[in-house]
Amino acid sequence: MQKICTKCNFIGKGKHGLFSGNIYFGIFEVLVAVGILVYGGKYLQSFAYAAVVAAIVAIAGSVNIIDSFSDGRLCSNCGKDNLIPLDSLQADEIIRKNNLTIPEDESN
Repeated sequence: MQKICTKCNFIGKGKHGLFSGNIYFGIFEVLVAVGILVYGGKYLQSFAYAAVVAAIVAIAGSVNIIDSFSDGRLCSNCGKDNLIPLDSLQADEIIRKNNLTIPEDESN
């Protein structure tokens, strides 16, 4: 879904940040959680503590993996978190005020 940036008037898809919504970082977090679960009891002196820490890291990794399939929240042009949907009233006002044209969406 295309969005418009209220800061720079860019129209297009958003992007993800370095750690937010990065599928590779999410996979890395899940692998770290498995490592903590396997070796953490030995180094953390308690398997229960290692299991809790591994669960927290695995949940964070899973959220990153799931978030990577959604639209990004950062503007691809200026990098700010000011994107709004094109079908909103504020977007319609910005488009009319600045005489912008909406580019064709490639995903359709």
